[in-house]
Amino acid sequence: MNYSKNKNAPLTYRKNRLEVSRLKNVYARNSWVLVSTFVALLLLLPVFPFMKGWMAAQGALILIYVIAAQGQAVLTGYTGLVSMGHGGFLAIGAYTSALLTHHFGVDLVVGIIAGAIVTGMFGCLLALVFLRLSGAFMAVGTLGFAFFIGTIVNNIPLFQGRTGISLPANRVFGIEIADYGFYYVSVVLLSMVLLFMYSLTRSGVGRALMALRDAENAAQSSGVNRWSFRTIGFTVSASITGIAGVLSAHYVNYVSSEVYADIWYSADILMASVIGGSAMLMGPLIGGTFVVMVPFFLERMADFSYIFKGVALILVLWIAPLGLAELIGRPFAKRRARKLAELRNGER
Repeated sequence: MNYSKNKNAPLTYRKNRLEVSRLKNVYARNSWVLVSTFVALLLLLPVFPFMKGWMAAQGALILIYVIAAQGQAVLTGYTGLVSMGHGGFLAIGAYTSALLTHHFGVDLVVGIIAGAIVTGMFGCLLALVFLRLSGAFMAVGTLGFAFFIGTIVNNIPLFQGRTGISLPANRVFGIEIADYGFYYVSVVLLSMVLLFMYSLTRSGVGRALMALRDAENAAQSSGVNRWSFRTIGFTVSASITGIAGVLSAHYVNYVSSEVYADIWYSADILMASVIGGSAMLMGPLIGGTFVVMVPFFLERMADFSYIFKGVALILVLWIAPLGLAELIGRPFAKRRARKLAELRNGER
Protein backbone atom coordinates (compact mmCIF):
# COMPACT_ATOMS: atom_id res chain seq x y z
CA MET A 1 0.00 0.00 0.00
CA ASN A 2 1.49 3.37 -1.05
CA TYR A 3 0.73 5.89 1.72
CA SER A 4 2.40 8.79 -0.13
CA LYS A 5 -0.11 8.61 -2.94
CA ASN A 6 -3.18 8.10 -0.77
CA LYS A 7 -3.28 9.73 2.65
CA ASN A 8 -6.65 8.12 3.40
CA ALA A 9 -5.32 4.61 2.71
CA PRO A 10 -4.98 3.54 6.40
CA LEU A 11 -8.57 4.62 7.10
CA THR A 12 -9.85 2.79 4.00
CA TYR A 13 -7.90 -0.29 5.02
CA ARG A 14 -9.46 -0.34 8.49
CA LYS A 15 -12.94 0.18 7.08
CA ASN A 16 -12.54 -2.71 4.64
CA ARG A 17 -11.23 -5.00 7.36
CA LEU A 18 -14.24 -4.19 9.51
CA GLU A 19 -16.57 -4.76 6.55
CA VAL A 20 -14.98 -8.15 5.80
CA SER A 21 -15.39 -9.14 9.46
CA ARG A 22 -18.99 -7.92 9.51
CA LEU A 23 -19.83 -9.82 6.32
CA LYS A 24 -18.35 -13.05 7.71
CA ASN A 25 -20.47 -12.65 10.84
CA VAL A 26 -23.56 -12.12 8.67
CA TYR A 27 -22.83 -15.30 6.71
CA ALA A 28 -22.27 -17.27 9.94
CA ARG A 29 -25.52 -15.92 11.38
CA ASN A 30 -27.38 -16.80 8.18
CA SER A 31 -26.07 -20.37 8.41
CA TRP A 32 -27.32 -20.61 11.99
CA VAL A 33 -30.71 -19.24 10.98
CA LEU A 34 -30.97 -21.77 8.15
CA VAL A 35 -30.10 -24.73 10.39
CA SER A 36 -32.39 -23.48 13.18
CA THR A 37 -35.27 -23.04 10.72
CA PHE A 38 -34.73 -26.55 9.43
CA VAL A 39 -34.78 -28.04 12.94
CA ALA A 40 -37.88 -26.00 13.81
CA LEU A 41 -39.60 -27.34 10.70
CA LEU A 42 -38.75 -30.90 11.73
CA LEU A 43 -40.26 -30.26 15.16
CA LEU A 44 -43.43 -28.78 13.66
CA LEU A 45 -44.02 -31.47 11.02
CA PRO A 46 -46.08 -33.79 13.28
CA VAL A 47 -48.67 -31.06 13.95
CA PHE A 48 -49.62 -30.78 10.28
CA PRO A 49 -52.93 -32.53 9.51
CA PHE A 50 -51.48 -34.64 6.69
CA MET A 51 -48.97 -36.30 9.05
CA LYS A 52 -49.74 -39.90 10.02
CA GLY A 53 -48.09 -42.22 12.52
CA TRP A 54 -46.28 -44.19 9.84
CA MET A 55 -44.92 -40.94 8.37
CA ALA A 56 -43.41 -40.04 11.73
CA ALA A 57 -41.85 -43.49 11.90
CA GLN A 58 -40.42 -43.12 8.38
CA GLY A 59 -39.12 -39.67 9.30
CA ALA A 60 -37.39 -41.14 12.36
CA LEU A 61 -35.72 -43.76 10.15
CA ILE A 62 -34.40 -41.02 7.87
CA LEU A 63 -33.02 -39.14 10.88
CA ILE A 64 -31.28 -42.31 12.09
CA TYR A 65 -29.45 -42.61 8.78
CA VAL A 66 -28.65 -38.89 8.82
CA ILE A 67 -27.02 -39.22 12.26
CA ALA A 68 -25.07 -42.29 11.12
CA ALA A 69 -23.94 -40.42 8.01
CA GLN A 70 -22.80 -37.51 10.20
CA GLY A 71 -20.64 -39.98 12.08
CA GLN A 72 -19.19 -41.25 8.81
CA ALA A 73 -18.63 -37.66 7.65
CA VAL A 74 -16.29 -36.96 10.58
CA LEU A 75 -13.86 -39.45 9.05
CA THR A 76 -14.56 -39.18 5.33
CA GLY A 77 -15.22 -35.47 5.03
CA TYR A 78 -13.27 -33.77 7.80
CA THR A 79 -10.44 -36.22 8.51
CA GLY A 80 -9.88 -37.59 5.01
CA LEU A 81 -10.01 -41.27 6.02
CA VAL A 82 -12.09 -43.91 4.25
CA SER A 83 -14.06 -46.35 6.38
CA MET A 84 -16.32 -49.12 5.11
CA GLY A 85 -17.00 -50.60 8.52
CA HIS A 86 -19.35 -48.15 10.21
CA GLY A 87 -22.06 -50.81 10.17
CA GLY A 88 -19.96 -52.46 12.90
CA PHE A 89 -20.18 -49.33 15.08
CA LEU A 90 -23.92 -49.22 14.40
CA ALA A 91 -24.19 -52.80 15.68
CA ILE A 92 -22.14 -52.07 18.80
CA GLY A 93 -24.40 -49.16 19.74
CA ALA A 94 -27.53 -51.20 19.04
CA TYR A 95 -26.46 -54.24 21.08
CA THR A 96 -25.12 -52.15 23.97
CA SER A 97 -28.50 -50.51 24.49
CA ALA A 98 -30.43 -53.71 23.70
CA LEU A 99 -28.56 -55.78 26.31
CA LEU A 100 -28.89 -53.08 28.97
CA THR A 101 -32.60 -52.68 28.23
CA HIS A 102 -33.28 -56.43 28.07
CA HIS A 103 -31.41 -57.39 31.26
CA PHE A 104 -31.66 -54.24 33.39
CA GLY A 105 -34.69 -52.41 31.98
CA VAL A 106 -32.80 -49.14 31.46
CA ASP A 107 -34.37 -46.02 29.98
CA LEU A 108 -33.83 -45.08 26.32
CA VAL A 109 -31.79 -42.05 27.45
CA VAL A 110 -29.43 -44.30 29.43
CA GLY A 111 -29.17 -46.62 26.43
CA ILE A 112 -28.21 -43.71 24.15
CA ILE A 113 -25.51 -42.49 26.56
CA ALA A 114 -24.14 -46.00 27.11
CA GLY A 115 -24.18 -46.77 23.38
CA ALA A 116 -22.27 -43.58 22.59
CA ILE A 117 -19.63 -44.25 25.28
CA VAL A 118 -19.06 -47.93 24.49
CA THR A 119 -18.91 -47.35 20.74
CA GLY A 120 -16.53 -44.42 21.26
CA MET A 121 -14.23 -46.67 23.32
CA PHE A 122 -14.20 -49.26 20.53
CA GLY A 123 -13.48 -46.49 18.02
CA CYS A 124 -10.55 -45.25 20.10
CA LEU A 125 -9.05 -48.75 20.40
CA LEU A 126 -9.53 -49.53 16.70
CA ALA A 127 -7.91 -46.22 15.75
CA LEU A 128 -4.65 -47.56 17.19
CA VAL A 129 -4.81 -50.34 14.58
CA PHE A 130 -6.41 -48.70 11.57
CA LEU A 131 -4.39 -45.47 11.66
CA ARG A 132 -1.36 -47.54 10.67
CA LEU A 133 -3.16 -48.09 7.37
CA SER A 134 -4.25 -45.64 4.70
CA GLY A 135 -6.36 -45.42 1.56
CA ALA A 136 -7.66 -48.72 0.24
CA PHE A 137 -5.90 -50.68 3.00
CA MET A 138 -7.87 -48.81 5.67
CA ALA A 139 -11.11 -49.32 3.72
CA VAL A 140 -10.50 -53.08 3.55
CA GLY A 141 -9.42 -53.21 7.20
CA THR A 142 -12.56 -51.44 8.45
CA LEU A 143 -14.69 -53.67 6.22
CA GLY A 144 -13.08 -56.66 7.93
CA PHE A 145 -14.04 -55.12 11.28
CA ALA A 146 -17.71 -55.00 10.18
CA PHE A 147 -17.55 -58.69 9.18
CA PHE A 148 -15.91 -59.49 12.54
CA ILE A 149 -18.70 -57.80 14.51
CA GLY A 150 -21.28 -59.67 12.42
CA THR A 151 -19.58 -62.98 13.23
CA ILE A 152 -19.43 -62.17 16.94
CA VAL A 153 -23.13 -61.30 17.31
CA ASN A 154 -24.06 -64.35 15.24
CA ASN A 155 -22.10 -66.93 17.25
CA ILE A 156 -21.77 -65.81 20.87
CA PRO A 157 -24.84 -66.89 22.90
CA LEU A 158 -25.02 -63.57 24.80
CA PHE A 159 -26.23 -61.85 21.60
CA GLN A 160 -28.77 -64.62 20.79
CA GLY A 161 -27.76 -64.84 17.13
CA ARG A 162 -30.55 -64.96 14.58
CA THR A 163 -33.16 -65.47 17.29
CA GLY A 164 -32.47 -61.94 18.40
CA ILE A 165 -33.44 -59.86 21.42
CA SER A 166 -36.91 -58.37 21.68
CA LEU A 167 -37.14 -55.05 23.50
CA PRO A 168 -40.03 -53.54 25.48
CA ALA A 169 -41.79 -50.32 24.55
CA ASN A 170 -39.51 -47.29 24.53
CA ARG A 171 -39.48 -45.09 27.61
CA VAL A 172 -37.93 -41.67 28.14
CA PHE A 173 -37.63 -40.61 31.79
CA GLY A 174 -40.17 -43.28 32.64
CA ILE A 175 -42.73 -42.09 30.08
CA GLU A 176 -43.69 -44.53 27.32
CA ILE A 177 -43.35 -43.06 23.84
CA ALA A 178 -44.89 -44.12 20.52
CA ASP A 179 -44.07 -43.15 16.92
CA TYR A 180 -44.38 -39.40 17.42
CA GLY A 181 -42.42 -39.47 20.66
CA PHE A 182 -39.62 -41.47 19.07
CA TYR A 183 -39.58 -39.03 16.15
CA TYR A 184 -39.12 -36.10 18.56
CA VAL A 185 -36.29 -37.95 20.34
CA SER A 186 -34.60 -38.44 16.95
CA VAL A 187 -35.00 -34.74 16.08
CA VAL A 188 -33.50 -33.66 19.42
CA LEU A 189 -30.54 -36.00 18.97
CA LEU A 190 -29.98 -34.79 15.41
CA SER A 191 -30.04 -31.19 16.67
CA MET A 192 -27.42 -32.02 19.29
CA VAL A 193 -25.25 -33.77 16.71
CA LEU A 194 -25.53 -30.80 14.30
CA LEU A 195 -24.59 -28.38 17.08
CA PHE A 196 -21.65 -30.56 18.06
CA MET A 197 -20.48 -30.89 14.44
CA TYR A 198 -20.77 -27.15 13.88
CA SER A 199 -18.71 -26.46 17.01
CA LEU A 200 -16.17 -29.18 16.18
CA THR A 201 -15.45 -27.95 12.67
CA ARG A 202 -14.81 -24.43 13.98
CA SER A 203 -12.66 -25.51 16.91
CA GLY A 204 -8.93 -26.11 17.04
CA VAL A 205 -9.51 -29.86 16.84
CA GLY A 206 -11.64 -29.50 13.71
CA ARG A 207 -9.11 -27.23 12.02
CA ALA A 208 -6.34 -29.71 12.88
CA LEU A 209 -8.34 -32.60 11.38
CA MET A 210 -8.98 -30.66 8.17
CA ALA A 211 -5.33 -29.58 8.00
CA LEU A 212 -4.28 -33.24 8.16
CA ARG A 213 -6.83 -34.02 5.46
CA ASP A 214 -5.65 -31.29 3.08
CA ALA A 215 -1.88 -31.37 3.66
CA GLU A 216 -0.74 -33.99 6.13
CA ASN A 217 3.01 -33.29 5.96
CA ALA A 218 2.54 -29.53 6.22
CA ALA A 219 0.18 -29.95 9.20
CA GLN A 220 2.62 -32.22 11.03
CA SER A 221 5.49 -29.81 10.38
CA SER A 222 3.32 -27.10 11.99
CA GLY A 223 2.99 -29.14 15.17
CA VAL A 224 -0.26 -31.05 14.54
CA ASN A 225 0.01 -34.52 16.06
CA ARG A 226 -1.35 -36.91 13.43
CA TRP A 227 -1.99 -39.81 15.82
CA SER A 228 -3.69 -37.81 18.55
CA PHE A 229 -6.07 -35.82 16.37
CA ARG A 230 -7.03 -38.69 14.07
CA THR A 231 -7.67 -40.89 17.11
CA ILE A 232 -10.03 -38.17 18.36
CA GLY A 233 -11.69 -38.11 14.93
CA PHE A 234 -12.10 -41.89 14.91
CA THR A 235 -13.54 -41.88 18.44
CA VAL A 236 -16.05 -39.10 17.71
CA SER A 237 -17.08 -40.75 14.44
CA ALA A 238 -17.70 -44.10 16.14
CA SER A 239 -19.59 -42.50 19.02
CA ILE A 240 -22.02 -40.60 16.76
CA THR A 241 -22.63 -43.74 14.69
CA GLY A 242 -23.23 -45.66 17.92
CA ILE A 243 -26.03 -43.21 18.80
CA ALA A 244 -27.64 -43.99 15.46
CA GLY A 245 -27.26 -47.70 16.29
CA VAL A 246 -29.14 -47.26 19.56
CA LEU A 247 -31.97 -45.50 17.75
CA SER A 248 -32.10 -48.18 15.05
CA ALA A 249 -32.46 -50.91 17.70
CA HIS A 250 -35.26 -49.10 19.52
CA TYR A 251 -36.92 -48.08 16.26
CA VAL A 252 -38.13 -51.67 15.77
CA ASN A 253 -37.59 -52.81 19.42
CA TYR A 254 -35.58 -55.75 18.17
CA VAL A 255 -31.98 -56.69 17.36
CA SER A 256 -30.58 -59.81 15.70
CA SER A 257 -27.50 -60.89 13.78
CA GLU A 258 -29.69 -61.28 10.70
CA VAL A 259 -30.03 -57.49 10.72
CA TYR A 260 -26.73 -56.19 12.10
CA ALA A 261 -24.43 -58.71 10.43
CA ASP A 262 -25.57 -57.32 7.09
CA ILE A 263 -22.66 -55.57 5.39
CA TRP A 264 -25.11 -53.34 3.47
CA TYR A 265 -25.47 -51.16 6.56
CA SER A 266 -21.86 -50.05 6.11
CA ALA A 267 -22.40 -49.49 2.39
CA ASP A 268 -25.56 -47.43 2.96
CA ILE A 269 -23.94 -45.24 5.62
CA LEU A 270 -20.95 -44.55 3.39
CA MET A 271 -23.25 -43.89 0.43
CA ALA A 272 -25.38 -41.45 2.45
CA SER A 273 -22.26 -39.53 3.45
CA VAL A 274 -20.74 -39.40 -0.05
CA ILE A 275 -23.92 -38.63 -2.03
CA GLY A 276 -25.00 -35.80 0.24
CA GLY A 277 -21.53 -34.39 0.79
CA SER A 278 -19.35 -35.54 3.67
CA ALA A 279 -17.60 -32.19 4.14
CA MET A 280 -20.78 -30.12 4.52
CA LEU A 281 -23.01 -29.99 7.59
CA MET A 282 -26.26 -30.57 5.68
CA GLY A 283 -24.81 -33.12 3.25
CA PRO A 284 -25.71 -36.21 5.32
CA LEU A 285 -29.32 -34.99 5.46
CA ILE A 286 -29.60 -35.25 1.68
CA GLY A 287 -27.73 -38.55 1.59
CA GLY A 288 -29.69 -40.12 4.45
CA THR A 289 -33.01 -39.15 2.87
CA PHE A 290 -31.90 -40.61 -0.46
CA VAL A 291 -30.74 -43.94 1.03
CA VAL A 292 -33.99 -44.43 2.99
CA MET A 293 -36.54 -43.17 0.48
CA VAL A 294 -35.26 -44.94 -2.66
CA PRO A 295 -36.13 -48.44 -1.31
CA PHE A 296 -39.39 -46.99 0.09
CA PHE A 297 -40.57 -45.78 -3.33
CA LEU A 298 -39.17 -48.83 -5.12
CA GLU A 299 -40.49 -51.34 -2.58
CA ARG A 300 -41.75 -53.75 -5.25
CA MET A 301 -38.45 -53.62 -7.12
CA ALA A 302 -36.04 -54.29 -4.26
CA ASP A 303 -33.15 -55.41 -6.48
CA PHE A 304 -33.60 -52.41 -8.77
CA SER A 305 -33.30 -50.04 -5.80
CA TYR A 306 -29.72 -51.26 -5.21
CA ILE A 307 -28.92 -50.73 -8.89
CA PHE A 308 -30.49 -47.26 -8.80
CA LYS A 309 -28.48 -46.28 -5.72
CA GLY A 310 -25.28 -47.53 -7.37
CA VAL A 311 -25.96 -45.55 -10.56
CA ALA A 312 -26.82 -42.45 -8.51
CA LEU A 313 -23.55 -42.77 -6.59
CA ILE A 314 -21.55 -42.94 -9.83
CA LEU A 315 -23.36 -39.92 -11.27
CA VAL A 316 -22.82 -37.86 -8.12
CA LEU A 317 -19.11 -38.71 -8.02
CA TRP A 318 -18.88 -37.72 -11.68
CA ILE A 319 -20.93 -34.51 -11.60
CA ALA A 320 -20.39 -33.34 -8.00
CA PRO A 321 -17.46 -35.12 -6.33
CA LEU A 322 -18.02 -33.14 -3.12
CA GLY A 323 -21.69 -34.19 -2.92
CA LEU A 324 -25.11 -32.81 -3.77
CA ALA A 325 -25.05 -30.31 -0.90
CA GLU A 326 -21.93 -28.70 -2.38
CA LEU A 327 -23.55 -28.65 -5.84
CA ILE A 328 -26.69 -26.95 -4.48
CA GLY A 329 -24.70 -24.47 -2.41
CA ARG A 330 -22.10 -23.71 -5.10
CA PRO A 331 -23.83 -20.55 -6.51
CA PHE A 332 -24.25 -19.13 -2.98
CA ALA A 333 -20.65 -19.96 -2.07
CA LYS A 334 -19.36 -18.26 -5.24
CA ARG A 335 -21.44 -15.17 -4.50
CA ARG A 336 -20.08 -14.97 -0.96
CA ALA A 337 -16.50 -15.50 -2.15
CA ARG A 338 -16.90 -12.79 -4.79
CA LYS A 339 -18.16 -10.25 -2.23
CA LEU A 340 -15.33 -11.02 0.18
CA ALA A 341 -12.78 -10.85 -2.63
CA GLU A 342 -14.04 -7.41 -3.66
CA LEU A 343 -13.65 -6.10 -0.14
CA ARG A 344 -10.21 -7.62 0.30
CA ASN A 345 -9.05 -6.13 -2.98
CA GLY A 346 -10.07 -2.76 -1.60
CA GLU A 347 -7.63 -3.24 1.28
CA ARG A 348 -4.65 -3.05 -1.06
